[in-house]
Amino acid sequence: MISVNQTKKIREDGEDKYSLMEIAGLSSDEKPTDEINNTKIDNGSIFIEMDTGKIYMFDLENTTWEEF
Repeated sequence: MISVNQTKKIREDGEDKYSLMEIAGLSSDEKPTDEINNTKIDNGSIFIEMDTGKIYMFDLENTTWEEF
């Protein structure tokens, strides 16, 4: 189960809303690459794997999570 712990700023690009997010979940969870709660995940958002302690940062241009 994925949880959004914190969202920082929201920026708008036309109809799209982006938010810098801190997301937590298990390593077995699929990391979201598009949006959560109708808000797109912004570049630099963080995903924390609670069971491994690994931290990932979102690369918006490539829509991938890179280990930090």
